[in-house]
Amino acid sequence: YKKRVDMDSLNKEINFARAFYFFAFMFLVIYSFNSLSNILTPIAISFFIWFLINGLANEIKKIPYINKRVLDFVATPLSLIIILYSMVKIGTFVTSSMIELGSVVAQLDSKINVVIDKISTLTSFDLKEPLQKFFQEFNMATLLNKIFIAFSSILSNTMQIFLYVLFLLIDQRFFDLKLNALFQNENSKNKAKHILTSISKGVRTYILITTIVSLITGFLTFLICQYFGLQGAVLWGFIAFILNFIPTIGTIIAVLIPTVFAIIQLTDLSSILYLFIFLVLIQFVIGNVIYPKLMGKSLNISQFVVILSLVVWGAMWGTIGMFLAVPIMMILLIILSQFESTKNLAVLISEDGNILRNNDN
Repeated sequence: YKKRVDMDSLNKEINFARAFYFFAFMFLVIYSFNSLSNILTPIAISFFIWFLINGLANEIKKIPYINKRVLDFVATPLSLIIILYSMVKIGTFVTSSMIELGSVVAQLDSKINVVIDKISTLTSFDLKEPLQKFFQEFNMATLLNKIFIAFSSILSNTMQIFLYVLFLLIDQRFFDLKLNALFQNENSKNKAKHILTSISKGVRTYILITTIVSLITGFLTFLICQYFGLQGAVLWGFIAFILNFIPTIGTIIAVLIPTVFAIIQLTDLSSILYLFIFLVLIQFVIGNVIYPKLMGKSLNISQFVVILSLVVWGAMWGTIGMFLAVPIMMILLIILSQFESTKNLAVLISEDGNILRNNDN
């Protein structure tokens, strides 16, 4: 009996020690990611762009009626040029849009009471006091500034990011040789290759499908805003495209921003209401019907974990962290699902507990 009590006490101490070391390790990781955000965010963006370039290169290699050797030779350089050109064009558009948006935001700040009165009239309730508190807490100018500051930080680190991407592309031809040198055991080598392949395929699929869906969302948002004569329709479409990469939170903001500006600009309350309804319908149909069907089994992450990761990565890396939260959690899920000791964590992160489908990616 005494031996059993001693064993129970020992097991409790071991479990306590494991829990302590786990939380201590997680604290150090989070503290390090937060403290080194200026160094780590350009690296994370570089990997994101690297995945995007490889995904585009793989699609270029599938072009029919062209010699395969020619496609293999030009696919990666052509993808690099396309991605960089797109980044420059987006950066130019964001810079010009900031000037236009500055005057519109100034209108919002000066006409906030007009917005509150219109909402109160529309709903037939006296909402002046709660709405004033809401607009004080939810500052539109601050929110938009955070989004554009994130883009400005990316643009300011363009050369650094470009060099990281360039050296990743140069080094990737030696990845197989490095794996052979790192893993002498054939099983370990195959497992490492499987993990890297799964991560690459999962992230490429996520980026490709999310980009296509975001483009559709942005274009439809532009058409709706243009139809109702809302000023800056192109800008609202672009913001909807960008914010679509941030699950749930981005969707809400993408609907809320043009609606609030419509309250300022448009005089017809029915037009404002219809604009809001159409924007919500676009986000709902695309986000809850089209996007899940296109993603299929590729994105097997719990919605609670998605929201939690948005909060955590947003707190550590700001707006950029929110954009990268889902790909990072996808990579983490794939890695955790490969090892017996961490499969329980993978099950908790997954949407339905079926982590076998992540192993098949």
